[in-house]
Amino acid sequence: MRDADYTTSTQGEGTCPRCGEGRLRAWYELSEEEREVALRQPGAPDFSAAERAARHLFCTRCWFEETSATPRNA
Repeated sequence: MRDADYTTSTQGEGTCPRCGEGRLRAWYELSEEEREVALRQPGAPDFSAAERAARHLFCTRCWFEETSATPRNA
Protein backbone atom coordinates (compact mmCIF):
# COMPACT_ATOMS: atom_id res chain seq x y z
CA MET A 1 0.00 0.00 0.00
CA ARG A 2 1.32 3.43 -0.92
CA ASP A 3 0.73 6.85 0.66
CA ALA A 4 -0.94 8.01 -2.54
CA ASP A 5 -3.66 5.38 -2.08
CA TYR A 6 -5.36 7.53 0.54
CA THR A 7 -4.72 11.10 -0.57
CA THR A 8 -8.24 12.23 0.36
CA SER A 9 -8.43 10.51 3.74
CA THR A 10 -8.30 12.73 6.82
CA GLN A 11 -8.15 9.86 9.26
CA GLY A 12 -5.11 9.96 11.51
CA GLU A 13 -3.75 13.27 10.26
CA GLY A 14 -1.65 15.14 12.79
CA THR A 15 -2.39 16.87 16.02
CA CYS A 16 -4.52 19.85 16.92
CA PRO A 17 -2.90 23.21 16.05
CA ARG A 18 -4.49 24.82 19.12
CA CYS A 19 -3.67 22.41 21.97
CA GLY A 20 -0.99 20.29 20.27
CA GLU A 21 -2.26 17.19 22.04
CA GLY A 22 -5.53 16.07 20.51
CA ARG A 23 -5.89 14.38 17.14
CA LEU A 24 -8.07 16.05 14.54
CA ARG A 25 -10.96 13.75 13.76
CA ALA A 26 -13.55 13.71 11.00
CA TRP A 27 -17.27 13.84 11.83
CA TYR A 28 -17.75 10.12 11.20
CA GLU A 29 -15.04 9.37 13.78
CA LEU A 30 -16.87 11.22 16.55
CA SER A 31 -19.14 9.42 18.99
CA GLU A 32 -22.77 10.50 19.31
CA GLU A 33 -21.93 12.48 22.48
CA GLU A 34 -18.97 14.17 20.80
CA ARG A 35 -21.18 15.18 17.87
CA GLU A 36 -23.65 16.79 20.29
CA VAL A 37 -20.84 18.81 21.87
CA ALA A 38 -19.57 19.85 18.43
CA LEU A 39 -23.06 21.01 17.44
CA ARG A 40 -23.17 23.29 20.50
CA GLN A 41 -19.88 25.08 19.85
CA PRO A 42 -20.07 28.86 19.28
CA GLY A 43 -19.11 28.68 15.60
CA ALA A 44 -21.54 25.89 14.77
CA PRO A 45 -24.32 28.12 13.35
CA ASP A 46 -21.89 29.53 10.77
CA PHE A 47 -21.89 26.27 8.79
CA SER A 48 -24.54 23.75 7.84
CA ALA A 49 -24.47 20.34 9.52
CA ALA A 50 -23.82 18.71 6.14
CA GLU A 51 -20.78 20.92 5.48
CA ARG A 52 -19.36 20.31 8.95
CA ALA A 53 -19.78 16.55 8.55
CA ALA A 54 -18.19 16.54 5.09
CA ARG A 55 -15.29 18.98 5.46
CA HIS A 56 -14.44 19.92 9.02
CA LEU A 57 -12.08 18.26 11.48
CA PHE A 58 -12.49 18.35 15.26
CA CYS A 59 -10.21 18.05 18.29
CA THR A 60 -12.13 16.42 21.14
CA ARG A 61 -9.58 17.61 23.68
CA CYS A 62 -10.00 21.41 23.25
CA TRP A 63 -12.88 21.41 20.68
CA PHE A 64 -10.92 23.24 18.00
CA GLU A 65 -12.72 22.97 14.67
CA GLU A 66 -10.68 23.11 11.49
CA THR A 67 -12.80 24.69 8.79
CA SER A 68 -10.16 24.93 6.06
CA ALA A 69 -11.28 23.54 2.73
CA THR A 70 -7.70 23.03 1.58
CA PRO A 71 -6.36 19.48 1.60
CA ARG A 72 -4.02 18.52 4.41
CA ASN A 73 -0.91 16.39 4.10
CA ALA A 74 -0.11 13.72 6.66
